Amino acid sequence: MELLENHWQAQTGIQARMAEPSSAVDRVLIIAYRKKKKESQRRFWARFGVTQSRGSRFESGAEIPAPVAILLGLYFTKTVSDADLGRAERVLYSRDAAALFNPGQ
Repeated sequence: MELLENHWQAQTGIQARMAEPSSAVDRVLIIAYRKKKKESQRRFWARFGVTQSRGSRFESGAEIPAPVAILLGLYFTKTVSDADLGRAERVLYSRDAAALFNPGQ
């Protein structure tokens, strides 16, 4: 897990910003982390708003979109926790959030 954190922290440099956000190394580390935590693809990827099938494609080599890559980076550098992601999801699906996104309704 420390290797994964070091990798994501290294990705925050200027040179890393120019690199592709979803390299094969990232995928290998993500898979290793998920398996070490003994989490299913469904449970792991759901915290980032990704379905199991899409997460499986990411793990198999599909490009990870920038917003998901950013969330992964924040998660692995411990800037964002499971609790933070859970709160964000609850707010997103609450009635109050619907009013924010659709003010005229």
